[in-house]
Amino acid sequence: MKFRTTAKAIRNGSTNAVSIGYCDAQNLLVNHEPIAYTCGIYGWNFDVYEVYGLTICTGYRGMVGRNAKNVREYERKASAILSWENREDSYEVKHEKVEALLKEFCEQA
Repeated sequence: MKFRTTAKAIRNGSTNAVSIGYCDAQNLLVNHEPIAYTCGIYGWNFDVYEVYGLTICTGYRGMVGRNAKNVREYERKASAILSWENREDSYEVKHEKVEALLKEFCEQA
């Protein structure tokens, strides 16, 4: 279950934060659930993930951290791994490969 927080708390509490647009990393983060979210007068702003020493903020507005590099490239690779056309790998193997890809992304970000 994720908890409600503020952008200020994330800014003060995380050391390595990156921001990713809404749904720009949905396949890359398929194995993880957000730990927190923020909202304001217009509703939900963004979700927060803690993955491999990286705080990932993904959403619409007010996100904390620098823009992530190469996220589209990694998302494209994750999408290809999880696609229905990839019939040689089982469900578990696909998710293991995406997790390895996410770890690589977090190390270079």
